[in-house]
Amino acid sequence: MPIGLDGFMHSITPQRDPINLFPSIGVHRLTLGFTTREMGDNGPLISFSGELWAEDIPGTLGWISPLTQPEPLNTRYGGDNLRLNASVTDEQLRRLEQARACRDLTLRADLVGVRLDATGTSWPVGQCQVRVSIPHAEWSKKVEQLDAGAYVDVLVPITQVEGRAIAARRIREAQLAIRNGDYEGAVGEARSALDAVRPACNTEVIYNRVMNGGSKAKERTQEERWAVLIQSAYQLFSGAPHDDQGTTEHFTWTRADAVAAVATSAGLLARLADLP
Repeated sequence: MPIGLDGFMHSITPQRDPINLFPSIGVHRLTLGFTTREMGDNGPLISFSGELWAEDIPGTLGWISPLTQPEPLNTRYGGDNLRLNASVTDEQLRRLEQARACRDLTLRADLVGVRLDATGTSWPVGQCQVRVSIPHAEWSKKVEQLDAGAYVDVLVPITQVEGRAIAARRIREAQLAIRNGDYEGAVGEARSALDAVRPACNTEVIYNRVMNGGSKAKERTQEERWAVLIQSAYQLFSGAPHDDQGTTEHFTWTRADAVAAVATSAGLLARLADLP
C-alpha cells in the first residue's frame, strides 16, 4: 500500500510472518512487521503512528489499540523493516476468539506517516490503510504461546479406505458450519463422520457386550473403553439431526458444544490411521 508524503512515495506491505505476541500480566504486546520500499530518491526519516482494528468480526466494533513505533524509519537506503507495537488484553483476546469462531483473522493498520525533514512551517503527513491476513492456525498458535488458550491441530488423513474420505469431508463441512454459526449442523456433521469409525473399531458389537454385563466399568479393557467412548459420542451427537419427541427435540447446541463434537470426531477418525 503506497503512502504519499509531500511528493515522496513509500510502499508498505505485510511481512511473510507479520505478527508476534509477547506475554505479560493481563495485557500483551502485539508487534506487526512490514516491509517498506521507498519510491523516490534521498528518502527521509518517517515517523509512523496509527490504530489497529480487527475486520470482518461479527458483533464487535473492531478497534484494538493505538499503534506506536519504537524509532523512526530510515528510508534513505531504499527500504527497511517497519515494526509497530500495539497492546491487547486478556479480555480482548477472549472476546476476539469467541467472535472469530475459527475464521482467519484480518487486522487493519490505519497508519499516519510524518516526514521528519521538514524545512518549512508544516510537517508533511500521509495516511494509508494496510490489511494483514493471518490464517486461523497461525493466529491460534500465537495465542497458545500466551497461555491464553490451547490450539489442537488434528490432521485427518485422506486414504483409499472406503468411507474415510467422506468422513474427512464431513469434518471440513462441520468446521464451515461452525464459522457460519450453524452449531447444530456442525454437530450433525461430526456425527456423520463417526460412520467411518464405528465399523472400523467394531464398536457396536463391543459396546453391546459391555452394556449387557460383559464387565464392570473399572474392569473394562482398553478396547472396550474406546468402544464406550465412540458409541457414547455417536449417541450424543445424534441428537442434532434427530428430533425425537420428549428427548432430542429439546437439545440445544452452543459453539463450544460444536467445537467439542468436531474435535472428538476428528480425533477418533485420525486415530484409525494407527489401527491394524
